[in-house]
Amino acid sequence: MRTRLIVGLAVTLGVTTLLPSATLSATGGGDRGGQGGEATLAKILLSDSAKDDAEGFDRRHWDYDIVTQAALLFPDLVAAASNPDAELTVFLPNDAAFKRLVKEITGTWPHTEAETFAAVASLGTDTVLAVLQYHIVPSAISYRDAKMADGAVLPTLLDGSSLTVDVRGRWWKYVQLVDADGDDRDPFVVDPNVGGRASNGFAHGIDRVLRPIDLP
Repeated sequence: MRTRLIVGLAVTLGVTTLLPSATLSATGGGDRGGQGGEATLAKILLSDSAKDDAEGFDRRHWDYDIVTQAALLFPDLVAAASNPDAELTVFLPNDAAFKRLVKEITGTWPHTEAETFAAVASLGTDTVLAVLQYHIVPSAISYRDAKMADGAVLPTLLDGSSLTVDVRGRWWKYVQLVDADGDDRDPFVVDPNVGGRASNGFAHGIDRVLRPIDLP
């Protein structure tokens, strides 16, 4: 599966480019709270770094160390997440989601977050960048807004790609994100509005890694 993932992304996506952070602006509404809009998405991502080891990892599978360390490989992504004038929504696969992805790619469960990150990084810079871009929407969408947007198609920073919002449940509503892979189970938002409303958008934790292509 690892070979299919690398080759499939290379053929389907081609060379990916980042939008300049200055262009990442769109009108977005929603609830404000948490850190009062003062912290950027980058600051929210790094808010638990004091609990990490020297490599930026810990033993908590429910936080976002792996996606944070992956994003730090790309200065343009960091600049966009740090830009207080941007309007973004970032979907953050938790560390358990990346461990599951590595299991599907390699057939074995990684023992640590560092092993998981190494396996993800071994997919190659272009593949990692494409996957990260697929998790970023250039508008600010709160979880409250998402729950009222069943069927909405969200363009991502990956050229030509999009996600679809699927609002599930009758009395207790929750959000699933439909990605480009029709065979794998789609991610659910399991940690809405991480850190509250950031100055430049929202972050939502998800329980799977979004897939920008339909893998066989």
